[in-house]
Amino acid sequence: MTEGQDMEGQEMGRQSREGQNEEGQNKGKKVQGDRVNIKPAARRQTRYEASPKLDPPEVLPVPALTRDLVQAKSDLSVYGLCLLENTLADVELENLRTSLAAQATAERALGKQAPPGADGPQQLLSNMVNKGAQFLDLVLKDEVDELCGFLLGKDFLISSITGGIFHGPTSEAQVLHRDQGQVPATADFPAACNAFWLLDDFEPSRGSTWVVPGSHRWPAEYQIEPPPRNVAMQITAPAGTLFVFDGRIWHGYGANSEGHPRRHVANFLCLPWMRQQENWGVTCLQEVLDEADEKLRRRLGLRTYGTLGMMSGTRTEKTARSLGNYEVEIPNHVSVKMVSYTRCVG
Repeated sequence: MTEGQDMEGQEMGRQSREGQNEEGQNKGKKVQGDRVNIKPAARRQTRYEASPKLDPPEVLPVPALTRDLVQAKSDLSVYGLCLLENTLADVELENLRTSLAAQATAERALGKQAPPGADGPQQLLSNMVNKGAQFLDLVLKDEVDELCGFLLGKDFLISSITGGIFHGPTSEAQVLHRDQGQVPATADFPAACNAFWLLDDFEPSRGSTWVVPGSHRWPAEYQIEPPPRNVAMQITAPAGTLFVFDGRIWHGYGANSEGHPRRHVANFLCLPWMRQQENWGVTCLQEVLDEADEKLRRRLGLRTYGTLGMMSGTRTEKTARSLGNYEVEIPNHVSVKMVSYTRCVG
């Protein structure tokens, strides 16, 4: 071997070693244009199947009453609302009407201590979680799990439970609004929904709800300012109907020219990572939590969602996990310390 051949061999070896080192350093680095071998998730957080966008905006008709849950889910996707009839038996309806009227009377009798608007022709009853098991039972029904779980996933939370009753005629309809108006309009998914229980027949002369079917499918720029009233229409449905609507739908209650009581109970529900409308940690009675079954406790937020909803820094018999969902246990000493602290500061 000549000296020149030996030097050539050494140079080739050096280049080979440098090439191997460079290859090793670049191994695992993504180069623009390369495919990434990532497997898609086996499941999604919800079963919601979105219908195509309506661009330009289009107003659809109100869907027909149905008893078919499959059809109701389809209606939620296409129209943004569904009307599931005959969901309450006559005895349930009568019990709910009586209980709601009694609660309304009791709150009106509080005089200056009554909640705002209690003495007007249209009375809103808030925080129904604390006002009777019959109201809590509504949000635990299978129909709510099916329809609202379809929109929000199985871990949805109770944002609030309210009731409504009229004591006479009204002349003004509510401004059209979206129930997830606090969520950016560019969020192209339902973040909240309403499960509205009709305790009386809903008719336009009784102030039934104005809706703009299909508006949940409008482009984001049309989900910020409300559309004109003349594109909305009012629902007509019998007592016992469960009226569910997507949080992105433009809607509002109507004027009750007839003055009919037109009673209802509304379960406002939200995704498990959203802040709830009612601050249950402050307003929910301890006896409600003590008597609640596991399902109700979860709906009120006493189950973690990933790293949300924990009680960090407290010791309980249950072992907390940094990831994954688990039931939240409130130790007795936490309540005692919170009471003492409240007394100290005022």
